[in-house]
Formats: sequence, structure tokens, C-alpha cells
Amino acid sequence: MLSTLADLVLPRTCVGCGASDGPLCVRCVGLELLRADGDPPVAAAGAYDATLRKALLAYKERDRRDLARALGGQLARAVRVYPACVLVPVPSSAAARRLRGGDHILRLARIAARDARTSVATPLCLVRRVRDSAGLDPAARAANLAGAMVARRSAGTPAVIVDDIATTGSTLREAARALREAGWEVRGAAVVAATRRRSMPASAGGPPRSGLAWESPEA
Repeated sequence: MLSTLADLVLPRTCVGCGASDGPLCVRCVGLELLRADGDPPVAAAGAYDATLRKALLAYKERDRRDLARALGGQLARAVRVYPACVLVPVPSSAAARRLRGGDHILRLARIAARDARTSVATPLCLVRRVRDSAGLDPAARAANLAGAMVARRSAGTPAVIVDDIATTGSTLREAARALREAGWEVRGAAVVAATRRRSMPASAGGPPRSGLAWESPEA
């Protein structure tokens, strides 16, 4: 509560460059839109490095809620790739909500929905505990999330899944699976930032593994 009140009365410097004109200044949000083919296809407002990485970590881990407006606006840029769709945020665990003072992804989704002139639905929920994905390779991330989500039923509502960061796409694929099984029409996914991952060596006897292949449509 004290942090929220301080955000209203005290100016915050830019988390990227330290300028005094906002928590994430105009100069630091000129980010390239990234796209990745897949199932679902994904659009990202920028790469998870430099300014976006600092901003997301501050927002999620250091209670910088003043960054929600700017980060939600960046998410809206990615959302606009898929017009006329309801935004469906990936579900946060109860532990994550307690740690971060609420559902940080739902907060960004609501801001993005206002900017993109659409709505938010929350049909997804976790049905079992999942491990923290930090340090897991793509195969382990997929196994960790397999069958972890269910969704309320819908009669073909077009939806875009939204999240803060995409790394291997495992979370987005699991969300898409759960939504489709419940009758939703998943058009794609949108995230604030994308982690560019290098290809990993093949496991013993297995195929090479890598994250999503991101490209800039402006390139």
C-alpha cells in the first residue's frame, strides 16, 4: 500500500536510462516487434534484454507497479497483431499472487485490453502445482507444464493468450491446448518480451532442442 501511494505522489526515474520523465521513458520504449511461428504463433513487443528485462524484473520482483501502465502499453502493441480477439492471460499460481501482491499478468492484460479496445477473459486455471521454470531446458519445461491447465468452456470465442515473457513457448502451448479442448478458438499469443535462446546440443540420442525462433517483420 505504501509503495502504491508513493507512486502517486513521488516522481519515478526511468528504469532504463534514469531520466526523470517517467518510470519507462519514451526513448526507452522504441522497441522492435518480434514474431515467432509456432502453435500458437507469438508476437512480442521486444526482446527480453536491456530495458525490458530491467522493467519486467522491477515490476514483478520489486513491486514497481508504476511500470504496469508502460508495460501494459507495450503488450498492447503485440496484441494488435491479432484484431478482434478476447485477451486470455495465463494463470498465476496462488503462491505467485501472494508473493507479487496480486496477479501481475492479469493487471497487464487489462491495461493492454483498454489500449487495444478489446476485453479480457479469465477461463484458464492451474489444476496442479508446477515447478519454477528457471533453469529448465525446453524439454523439461514442456514436461513440467503438460496437463497443468484447464479452461471453462466456450463456443468458439476467438482468443489471444497473453503473458509477460516467452522463452520456449511451453506455457503458451499448454494454455492453447487447454483452451482449444474447451472450445475456444486460439488465434495466437502476445507477450511483452521474448527471450532469444540459442540452440542447445542434442540430448543423448535425442534431437537438437531450442527455443522459439524470433524474427522482426520490419527487418
